[in-house]
Amino acid sequence: MNKCLQIMKELLKDAALYMDLVKTNKHEIRVSVELTDRGETATLILGDKIEVVDGSVNPDGKLSMTRQVLDKILERRADAFALAARGRSDEVRPIEFEVYSKESSKELWETEAALLTYFFTPGRIKVRSLSQELAGYAHGAHPIPVVYWNGLRSSWYIVKAGETLNKEGTRHSWPEMLIILKGKGKAIVHDEQFKIEPNTAIYIPRNSIHQVIAEEDVELFWMAWQTS
Repeated sequence: MNKCLQIMKELLKDAALYMDLVKTNKHEIRVSVELTDRGETATLILGDKIEVVDGSVNPDGKLSMTRQVLDKILERRADAFALAARGRSDEVRPIEFEVYSKESSKELWETEAALLTYFFTPGRIKVRSLSQELAGYAHGAHPIPVVYWNGLRSSWYIVKAGETLNKEGTRHSWPEMLIILKGKGKAIVHDEQFKIEPNTAIYIPRNSIHQVIAEEDVELFWMAWQTS
C-alpha cells in the first residue's frame, strides 16, 4: 500500500476550503511528493480537477522529505514551511523542492509556498503555532514563514541572544518592515544603529542593510512587499 498516496488524499480533503489559494495558475501544475526513505510517491494535480494520483506522474516539480518528517508535521510537532525555509538556495533542509519545468519556475515557487502554508498544515481550518520549538533556521535566526503570496512575504522570527538576523548583510530591492514584539538588542538599518523596543515597527528602505543584533531573545515579525 502506498501510504504517501493515502496521506496526500487525506491532506487534500483537509485543505478543501483553501485549494483555491493553492491553485495559483490557470494552467495545470503537477507536484509530486516523495517519501525518500520509503520510495513512495504521489502526485498532486492542480488543474480543472484537483486530485492526488499514485506515483510520480509527469511532475513539474517535486517536494521530498522522509516519512518521519511528514509524521511530525501531521502530529503538529513540526512546521512544514519552517522545515523548507533557507537563507541560500544551496542549503540542505528537511524538506527539499525541485523544479523540473523551468518555464513555469515562478509559478511553481508560488505553488510550493501555498502548499507549505495550507496543504501541509493539518486541520480543516488552518491554524499554525508560532513557537521557538517549531522554528527553522535561515538568515542567522529562526523563522516560521507565515505568508508568501502575490508579492507579499512575511515570517515570524526568534533571534536568540547573541545572534544577528541577516548577519551576511543581504540587501533587497523591495520595501520591508520589522515589527518588534519582545526582547532587547539593537538594529542596524541603512547607515544608522539604534536600540530596539517591543511594540515598534521599523521601516526598511529599498536596497538597505538591515540587521537585528539580539542582546536577549528577540521575537519579531518581518514583512516585505512588491517582491515580484
